[in-house]
Amino acid sequence: MAAQLQLVFDHGKRHEVIRATDEMADYVDIVEIGYPELVTFGLSIVSEIHEALPDLKLCVDAKVFHGGSGITRRCFEAGAHIVTVLAGAPNPVIQQMVRHARHYGGKIMCDMDGIKRPARRTAEVDALGVSYVSIASGYLMEHEYDLHKRNHGSIFQLQPLDLAKAVKRNLIHAGLVIGTGVNTENISDVMALDPQIVMVGRAIFHNEVDPTSDRAAPLDVRLARINELRRAMGN
Repeated sequence: MAAQLQLVFDHGKRHEVIRATDEMADYVDIVEIGYPELVTFGLSIVSEIHEALPDLKLCVDAKVFHGGSGITRRCFEAGAHIVTVLAGAPNPVIQQMVRHARHYGGKIMCDMDGIKRPARRTAEVDALGVSYVSIASGYLMEHEYDLHKRNHGSIFQLQPLDLAKAVKRNLIHAGLVIGTGVNTENISDVMALDPQIVMVGRAIFHNEVDPTSDRAAPLDVRLARINELRRAMGN
């Protein structure tokens, strides 16, 4: 099965996120409402997008650590298809989330950020029934590492690709998700690991003409980048 492309929002004003989602929904498989958006706008932005685009898959990056049942239920009722949990969360919290996901026909994505023994924890969360295990990092970390280097002081104490390989070896049921500085230059290395989802944000939105601007790249540039990524992904 071909990998899915997940568009990541981790910045932007509410109307910008909604407009960009509407503009790009037909070109990606999943749209992620990032943790910063969730904190700033609440679940109402998820509901608004879901009502406008009911067929679009939405990943809500809730980064659940405790209170798994209540938070998960609210996310799915707002229109989420995927809800994220931190791998450091207690096992009963992850089990609660998996049960709720099954009830709503959704999925749970487990984020491995900050885990000291990722291979062992991968095997544990895989057995708990999560649908995906992700190797990802936010925008603020992107300038501090690349996929081929170990970066001291970052969340990754291994090269991100080596970490992804270690995680992949310990997955039996869940799919691998990679969203660590992915761009058109390294997408072939990412695809060699056969991920189920590839998450991309900055590589699509970055405005090369005005790098210091908060404005995203023009729509035609964003769509061209998506098309290039999709060709490299084989879909």
